[in-house]
Amino acid sequence: MKLLLISQFIFLISGSAYTHQCLTFPIHKEDFNFNWRAIEKHAPEAIVDKFIKDHPNDFEAYRHEDKNVFSLNIDSLHNDHHFLDINGDGKDDVIFDGESSGEPRIIEIFINNGQSYKKVFSSMQGIVKLNWQAARLSEIFIRDWGCCDDYLEFHKIYGVKYDQKSMPTFQQVYQGVAIYSGYPSILPETVLDTPFRFEVLNQGYNVRIAPVKDDSSFQHWDNDGENNETKGSGNSLGRLAKGSKGIALAKSTDNTGRVWLYVEIDEEYLPKNNIIYIVDKFPTKLTGWISDRFVMIL
Repeated sequence: MKLLLISQFIFLISGSAYTHQCLTFPIHKEDFNFNWRAIEKHAPEAIVDKFIKDHPNDFEAYRHEDKNVFSLNIDSLHNDHHFLDINGDGKDDVIFDGESSGEPRIIEIFINNGQSYKKVFSSMQGIVKLNWQAARLSEIFIRDWGCCDDYLEFHKIYGVKYDQKSMPTFQQVYQGVAIYSGYPSILPETVLDTPFRFEVLNQGYNVRIAPVKDDSSFQHWDNDGENNETKGSGNSLGRLAKGSKGIALAKSTDNTGRVWLYVEIDEEYLPKNNIIYIVDKFPTKLTGWISDRFVMIL
């Protein structure tokens, strides 16, 4: 649901208070872009030029000579390099947030060791949030909205650890999935001050793409309704089994007075259908909306 987030809605249940299994991903709106100006340092043009020159095998999408054909070039590459101290050693490192040579965007992190820069992290698409602890990057939040006609968006959190020389390593600690495309984006009306765990009380409980009861519209990802030209399966992502659990993050009320919870469903309770597919074996939560009528707070 490429759905969801206004900057003031960004929040996280921190690993300092919860285990990694209870990490949640910031709510974000579809066109959210990371605010680099708030944290990056101004790097002299000569420093940026030298960094680019010293990495001749990177940033291929910007190295086209014909500016009349390609909109990206070395000049535009300057804007996509962000200099800041990642590991707290007083030297400016680099985060590249820009275009790959294919369709996806790419995030890459380079650590300054005093003589050169070492690439230590690479991921597709975009950053939603960076967490810091003791002047060091501690967590990085990545949203991968896919490409082409993909309708799934994956959310990933990486924890950062440092060795004795302040060199970071990145380990994935969270993955979530949501559906977007083809359905109106609706922001939550209220983000919960205290998110809560819940359990579903009814068998076959719908989890939906938006806080609206819709059992008839047709979506292009709607496999159950693809052979019926007059009626689809609406905005349902699937049906949850009785006893399914998750965490509620926000809520909204529709025009009938029904209260909806914006939730993450635990990985072991994902609906069994061919709409949600996971390309790796990492435990994955499902983001969506459920009615609050038949849920129990744990």
